[in-house]
Amino acid sequence: MRVSTPGMFQNIEGNLQRLAEELQRVNMSMSSGRKYQSISDNPVDVGALMGLGEQTGQVAQYRRNLETAREWLGITESSLADIEDLVRGAMTLANQMATGTYSAQQRQAAAQQVQGIIEEVMQIGNTRFRGHHILSGYKIDTQPFAAADWQIQAPTCSLQPGSTGTATQSGVYTGPASRTYQVEIVADGGAGTGSYRVSADGGQTWTDPAIIPAGPAALGSDGVEVTMGGAWVAGDRFSIAVYQPVVYQGDDHTLDLGIGSGSRLAVSEVGSQVIGGLGGDGDLFQILARLKSNLEANDPAKVGVSLEELGNYQGNLTASLARLGASLDRVATKSGVYETLKAQLVTASTKLGDTDLVEAVNLLKSLETAYQGALLASSKVMSTSLLDYLS
Repeated sequence: MRVSTPGMFQNIEGNLQRLAEELQRVNMSMSSGRKYQSISDNPVDVGALMGLGEQTGQVAQYRRNLETAREWLGITESSLADIEDLVRGAMTLANQMATGTYSAQQRQAAAQQVQGIIEEVMQIGNTRFRGHHILSGYKIDTQPFAAADWQIQAPTCSLQPGSTGTATQSGVYTGPASRTYQVEIVADGGAGTGSYRVSADGGQTWTDPAIIPAGPAALGSDGVEVTMGGAWVAGDRFSIAVYQPVVYQGDDHTLDLGIGSGSRLAVSEVGSQVIGGLGGDGDLFQILARLKSNLEANDPAKVGVSLEELGNYQGNLTASLARLGASLDRVATKSGVYETLKAQLVTASTKLGDTDLVEAVNLLKSLETAYQGALLASSKVMSTSLLDYLS
């Protein structure tokens, strides 16, 4: 086969170029620590490495989500546990005050303790995590619990047999603090004939008897009025409480985070469901407000009813705490799984994509020897011409 001089030079140049590129590739691999510098180096292995990198990124995100979940669930569990302690304290107090051995003055003092419990529950319910309210649902920038304007509550009546008395509250309260008015019927009859008296300190002191009017009757001087209808019987009683109810301002959604492919975990509780603020039998704020009013009214029987309500609420709260505990256990389990998976992915990526320095050094030496040999051979070939044989 005839080989032209230009063709020979091109072959020599091409071979030297390929050796130089391979030397550069191995040198880059050693300096960067990565076996492959581009997809063309090994499309199959590089594709696998890209898949491992994507999996590693997903695992890292899930681990971050799990850490956020752990912190959010932990602060929620701690807050509800503190509220449970307050509920137990209120139950202990109510259990004491439901007996007949305590005076009206002592129950008035106990009512102030309950007011402190209400304020503590509201403060804990407004706990924030990383600047966000934990019990507001999606409305994390909104304080979940707040005290509303003064409200005159509907009368709670205790009637004698044969009584047809009715009471309807009205007016606008202008007093500085919560209060419970007691009204006792002194003489049988209705408007114009029956008479009543009023106490604002749990029966320690009473007003002079007054005739039941046809319209609203003022209870004290702070704007509370009541209209008494029907035929009353002496000994009938009713009480009217005035307080600022605590209302819920969040929504009914729970926050959740992705903790796996197609797997999400709820990390928050809805404040209205676990504490209250919307009214109803399970509303802790309403239960405590009724307990306070019953204490102010010096009514041990009604205090006993409030004690039972607190017991029912405590059962629901315990269920919520158990749910949070189960979620925290799930977070711990998932975190362990992802920790193991992360180690496996790192090992696989290292094995597939990291440079083996011993192998690379040996390859580099071989390439250097080949390159030097090629240079020597090329210099001898290129320095020889036809003129060397003409003389």
